[in-house]
Formats: sequence, structure tokens, C-alpha cells
Amino acid sequence: MGFFTKRKNKREIRAAKIDDAFNRVYTQIEGIDSWEDPKKLEHYILDSCEQIIASTKAMERQKMEYRIVTRYLHDIKAIENLPKDTAKDLRNTAIRICELEQNILEARAITRNITDEQFSVIADEEEDMPEIINRFASDEIYQSKLKRSLSYLEGEKSRWEIEREELIAQGRLFKRMAIAVLTSFTTLLILLYVMYNAVGADMSIWIYAVLFICAVSGFVIFLRQNTINKESRAALIRLNQAISMLNVERMKYVNVTNSIEYSKDKYFVKTAAELQYVWEQYQDKVRDQQRYIQNNDDLEFYNDKLERILGSIGLADDKIWLNQVNALIDKQDMSDCRHRLVVRRKKIRDRLEDHRRIVQEERDEIDRLMTRHEHYLPEIQEIIKSVDKLCGTSSSTKIKA
Repeated sequence: MGFFTKRKNKREIRAAKIDDAFNRVYTQIEGIDSWEDPKKLEHYILDSCEQIIASTKAMERQKMEYRIVTRYLHDIKAIENLPKDTAKDLRNTAIRICELEQNILEARAITRNITDEQFSVIADEEEDMPEIINRFASDEIYQSKLKRSLSYLEGEKSRWEIEREELIAQGRLFKRMAIAVLTSFTTLLILLYVMYNAVGADMSIWIYAVLFICAVSGFVIFLRQNTINKESRAALIRLNQAISMLNVERMKYVNVTNSIEYSKDKYFVKTAAELQYVWEQYQDKVRDQQRYIQNNDDLEFYNDKLERILGSIGLADDKIWLNQVNALIDKQDMSDCRHRLVVRRKKIRDRLEDHRRIVQEERDEIDRLMTRHEHYLPEIQEIIKSVDKLCGTSSSTKIKA
């Protein structure tokens, strides 16, 4: 490393000196106003020198790329000529990596019907979720039962209210009937008494008959009135019972409804069945995450294994194959990769030849101008020698790769 560093520093020092010489010559040339002045040729020579330097630097980059591509081709050859056991282990590891990468891509593509809010809430109560779902479902069943019970009790309440109102109406009717009967028989008795005093006829039979009928009618009205009162009291008792039970059921219904609404709001669902579905989606998502983590861990393990295998082969660049796993599995992919590298290397050679030609043409043109003109600034000779030394050029030496 010390040798290359020293060489690099010398090259940088030499380039800095050339830049200083360029600057001094340009400063002197800029003061010349006449385009007929031979000094203007020196400006052209400097431009050619700069072109040679630029082309030489481009050639160095192309040579570096050429060496890299060549190393890749050598690596491909080394991989194809591996021993059977090593090749099998390498291929199996690459296959496993491809499978894991595909599993990870598929896991990322999976979507579950559960929101982030639902996932967060359920995660906090994961262990209690089966019991919560069962309680939610039981509350819904109990709520339906209470609805039916409330409907029945509402009907019973209405029925007893109507019956009691009818009995009260009948009681009022019989009271009016009793008054009417009493008034009628009283009037009749008065009439019989007046006839008895006026005529003097014997009215006792009629009086007894009227009294008998009055007694029977009064007794019947009394019995019916008594029955109505008993039925009215019974209806009132049943009505009060229905109201009491209705209040109790209403309280139960309010409590269970509040519990259901709380669950709905907390878990962002409408029914226990939907909560059960969301719970299943949560479990699937947790399993997806666990598989994703496991696949990542396995992928890291096999990537490390692949890196160790490639490192044991002694490749020039083993890291690049970590992103070219398919080529380690499929021979056609490896062949395509080799073909691309061969084509790329040929293009690099062609560009190198173009740069060599440009450099040589520029150097020959400098020699031609130097032969035709004798008077130059001293710095011109210094620059040309420095460029030849830096770029490896001369009037009689061809550029070599």
C-alpha cells in the first residue's frame, strides 16, 4: 500500500507542476493580440496537451473497468468449475435464499381485514379475547331474550290496563243501573201506595212482587258489582306485577345494551360475529409477522452461509453474487451474465482503441507543429515533456494497454 501511495503522490505532484506551467503559458499568450503571431500556435499545442491528458485519464478509467469486467469473467469461470460438493452446497443455499425472498415478498403482499386501531386494542388483551368474545356473544343472546321478554311484558301491561279500564267502566255502569232500578222500584211502590189509598184495593200482592223483584235485582247487581270489584283488584295486582317486572327487565336491558355498545365502540365492530372475524384476522396477522421475522432470520443465515462459501472459493469480488443469486441457480442466467460481460468488455476495448487513436493523433500533430515552428516559450517544451512522462506518449512510441 505504501508503494502505490507514493506513486500516486508523485503523479499528483507532476500534474500540479503541469497545471502551473499551463497557467504561466496561458498568462503570456493572453497578452498577444495578433492572431498571426506564432505564439498562438502554442495555445493550440496546449489545447492538444490538455486533450491528451483528458483522453489518457479516460483510458485509465476504461482500463480499470476492463480489469474489473475481466475479474468478473474469471469469477464466473471459477464458479462453473467448482467441485461437485461445493457446487451443490452453493446451489442449494442460493435456492433457499430465492425461496425465502419469495416468501418475504408474498408476506408483504398479504393484507388482513383489520385496522391498526383494532390490532393495537386486541394486542393489549390478547389472552382475554376468547372470553371477551364469548361474553359479547352471550350479551347479544341475552339482549335478544330481554327484547322478547320486554315485548311480552309490554303486551301484558297493556292487556291488564285495558281489562282494568273495562272493569271500571262496567262498575260505573252497574252503579248507574242500581240507581235506576232503585229509583224505578221506589217510584212504583209510591204509585201502588197512592192507588191503594185512592181506590182502597188490596195491593199487597203487587207490593210483594215489586219488593221481590227489587230484592232480586239488587242482589244480582250486588253480586256483579262485587265480582267486578274483585276482578278489578286482581287486574290491578297483575298490572302492578307486570309494571314491576317490566322495570326490572328494562334495567337489565339497559345494562346489557351498555355492555354491548362498549364492546362495539372499543373494538370498532357491530356484532360479536364481526369481533370473532377480526380476532381471527389478528391471529393471522400475528402469524404473518412471525413468519416474516423467521424468514428474515433464515435469509440472513443463508446469506451469511452463501458469503462464506463464496469467500472460500477465492473470488475477486464475492459480494456482487449476493445480488445475483438466480445466476448461481440457473445456468442460462449465468450464461446470459457472461454474455453481457463479454459484450461490455468488447465495448471497453473499442473505447480504449478510440482513445489511443485520439491521443496518438494529437501527439503527432504536436510533433508536426514543433517541426514547423522553432520558437516557443520554454514552458512549452517543459509541458510537452511532462505530458509525455505523465501519459506515456512520445513522437515515436505508441500507446500500450
